[in-house]
Amino acid sequence: MAYIIACLMASLSFLLNRMLLKCIGNLTIITLSPVVEEMAKTLLSFYLGADVLATHIVFGLLEAVYDWQGSQNKLKAAALSIIGHSLFGLVTVGVFYLSVNIWLGLAVGIVTHLIWNFAVLQVFSRG
Repeated sequence: MAYIIACLMASLSFLLNRMLLKCIGNLTIITLSPVVEEMAKTLLSFYLGADVLATHIVFGLLEAVYDWQGSQNKLKAAALSIIGHSLFGLVTVGVFYLSVNIWLGLAVGIVTHLIWNFAVLQVFSRG
């Protein structure tokens, strides 16, 4: 189930991110995109009883394939997608495990994703 959800959410995120980039511009990368992605992956997985962490990891793998196709820094972009989405899943599941509150796990996952995207953009915009 997690693999199907990850594929569906990767497709949905691709379409939504493309639309948001057209409407808002690059600011969406550090604002709305992380929120949309984390909500879609986490809530759909959780409420359908799928493995939330597996959904995040598979999503990261799918995003890595996309990044590999369209990025100048193919290896870095792909690796950051896998590492990042795995991290967001670990944080979300970890907080959920400690708090027994999926919404708190989701909130911390979103904040982690926002910080991650901001930091990655800062590093890559310097050089």
